[in-house]
Amino acid sequence: MSPTTTLPFPFPSLDFPERATLTPVQIASRLGLAEKHIRDLINEGEIPAVDGKGKGTKRGSYRVPTESYRDFVLVRMTGPRRMDLLCQLPKPVLRELVRELTAFLKS
Repeated sequence: MSPTTTLPFPFPSLDFPERATLTPVQIASRLGLAEKHIRDLINEGEIPAVDGKGKGTKRGSYRVPTESYRDFVLVRMTGPRRMDLLCQLPKPVLRELVRELTAFLKS
């Protein structure tokens, strides 16, 4: 069972609530990472994606299901490598996460 089926996604500031799929550019922008890094994670199988590469093109046109993105974030935020992701997030995103976690802890 994947993390998104056992828990609601707890990080609204990192979410894409109205999207079914995401591009590497969208993910990179939200997480403050380079697009190449996201493409590398896709190629390494860390973020499952569909490659919609057309005929005669060299570069993949990846689409990441939102559930795969959420699973990736949950694993990275709760696993032993969580500091890797947190250190790479832009400061405004970290501030929003702090607000979300503070509100959660008060509830």
